[in-house]
Amino acid sequence: MAEVKFVEHTGIVEQVNKGQAKVCIVSESACASCHAKGACTASDKSEKSIDVNIFGMTDLKEGQKVIIRGQKSLGLKASLIAYIYPFILVFITLFTTYGITESEGIAGLASLAILVPYYLVVKLYTPKLQKTFVFTIKEIID
Repeated sequence: MAEVKFVEHTGIVEQVNKGQAKVCIVSESACASCHAKGACTASDKSEKSIDVNIFGMTDLKEGQKVIIRGQKSLGLKASLIAYIYPFILVFITLFTTYGITESEGIAGLASLAILVPYYLVVKLYTPKLQKTFVFTIKEIID
């Protein structure tokens, strides 16, 4: 059995610019499609706008339904950057600062404060990350 290397989502084109389109996708948790979601407070549904490359597609119009795809391996990379690396950084800072100062308060504040420069660096690298995390339109749904 071949492993699926892409993640696909159905979306609606919001805007078309030169070489790119802004596509709105509805992200749902598994329970969002449940028949009891109206009575349950755990259901989760949100809309996200994603910039998608539209190489050679001239017939794309606003309001059109499309399928967008992205590489599955980029999901792990995004999780590492957004969650795992900061988590590791917080714990390293917490234990290092506590070992030096022996103050839990200072160690706690330092471990939280280290996130500010981390996310500022991530923000500075946003243009480079946008070139890495690329979605494309697989097909147009009529």
